Order: sequence, then structure tokens, then C-alpha cells
Amino acid sequence: MNTQANFRSLLVGITLCLSITGVQAQDADPAPAFGKGRIALNAGIGLGGVRPGYYGSYNDSYSNSPTFCLSAEGGVAKAGPGVIGVGGFLSHRWTRHVDEDSYGSVTYTFDERWTRTTVGVRAAWHLSEYVPADKLDLYAGVMLGYAIVGYRNESTRTVNGETTAYSTNSRPRRGYADWSTFVGARWFFTRNVGVYAEAGYGVSYINLGAAFRF
Repeated sequence: MNTQANFRSLLVGITLCLSITGVQAQDADPAPAFGKGRIALNAGIGLGGVRPGYYGSYNDSYSNSPTFCLSAEGGVAKAGPGVIGVGGFLSHRWTRHVDEDSYGSVTYTFDERWTRTTVGVRAAWHLSEYVPADKLDLYAGVMLGYAIVGYRNESTRTVNGETTAYSTNSRPRRGYADWSTFVGARWFFTRNVGVYAEAGYGVSYINLGAAFRF
């Protein structure tokens, strides 16, 4: 009986030791911020870009919105000391031209608006093994997509008090291939919510906003 009791006590002690060791190991080596099977979502705004606007956008009569960006990706495969993430990308921005010119009895009132909506896919490599934190996600990647361009013209021409619609012949092409390269970082304040920042070349130069993971 004493032998059985001692054996049970030893077994319980070993189990407790293994449990404590496992907890300590988990605390010392937490899961990376982004890994295979993880899903991450970015929602923010972009500033600047290869195509900041259309037709003299640096003129004072032209104004550009920031680029509103949304992206999502899932970790699909391990690659060296990191993980490959693949997902979708959506962005939208607009440029508006408002101006007025008069030539004698003729007055031109310009009111034009261009929109650009980019739909694409992006892939990123996330460095995970060498980042000793479950809150920090460092990555770099590329986006390939297609930009859908919209145009609205409400310009007018007034001659001797009579106003008619006026076409400026500024209608752009309907769409074109779009792309971006980027490096970025996410920092999670909680298990699922954080912030992100990206710098790159293409749709925008700087991209900032909220990050979510699932």
C-alpha cells in the first residue's frame, strides 16, 4: 500500500512539474503574431502614391482624397524563418477639379470628379521566428490588381447669361493594371486588435490604420 501511495505521489509530482514547465515554456516562447492558419485584416488610409491624381492635380483647383484601403490575408505556408500570407486588397480615392474662368462674355465653370477603385490580390512574407513577441508582426510583400476609373462632369459654359453643359474632354481611360510593393508592421494591443503601418511604392507611399487578427 505504501508503495502504491508513493507511486501515486510521484506520478502526481511529475505531472505537476511537467505542467509548470509547459506553462513557463509557453510564456517564454509565445506563438508568433502571424502564423500559418492565422487571418489578419488591415483597415486604414494611404497618403501619396505613384498616381496621386489626374490632369494637373498639383494645381490649386484640384483636390485629392486620401486612399481608403482594406486588405485581408491568411497564413498559408511556412517559408524559412517566416510565413507566407495571401489575400485580397481594396482601395478607393477621388480627385476633384473645381474652377472658374471668364473670357469676355463667356464664363466656364469647371466641376469634374475622378474616382479610382483598385481591386487586387497581395502576398506578403512575415518574419516570425526571429521576432520574440506575440504582439509584433513584421512583413514585406507585393500587391497586383486592377484600377477601375470613374469620371463625372458637371461643368458649364455661360454665354450672355445663357448656361449650358460643357465638356472638357478630360474623360480618362476606364481602367488599368495597378500594383504596389510594401514593408509593414502590426502591433497588437490585445489578442485581436492593434494598429499597423506600411511604407511602399504604388497605390500609396504611407498606409496607416487599425489591424485585426483571428
